[in-house]
Amino acid sequence: MAESHAKPDVAFWRVADTFIGVANEQATEVDRGVVSAGFSYASARFNAFVIASQCGTKEAFEAEKAAAIDYFVSQYKLALTENVADYSANFDKYISK
Repeated sequence: MAESHAKPDVAFWRVADTFIGVANEQATEVDRGVVSAGFSYASARFNAFVIASQCGTKEAFEAEKAAAIDYFVSQYKLALTENVADYSANFDKYISK
């Protein structure tokens, strides 16, 4: 997985906002922890598919899977760190009592 430092494009934000909207809908009927776990599992499942489909062969998949996992974990950690910092800076604005 080649690491890209390009800014996300319009399609990225549309996809992200759509998934967040679905998660928020689910959270009206299901515990947020369950929604979060389901969202994380679905992302992991889809990313495994992306890795496998981009590799094309089982041999390439076996050779690339550890690096791909490292890539996806680092991207998640970066996104989570950025969003936690945003909530820290805007907690009262985002979380109303």
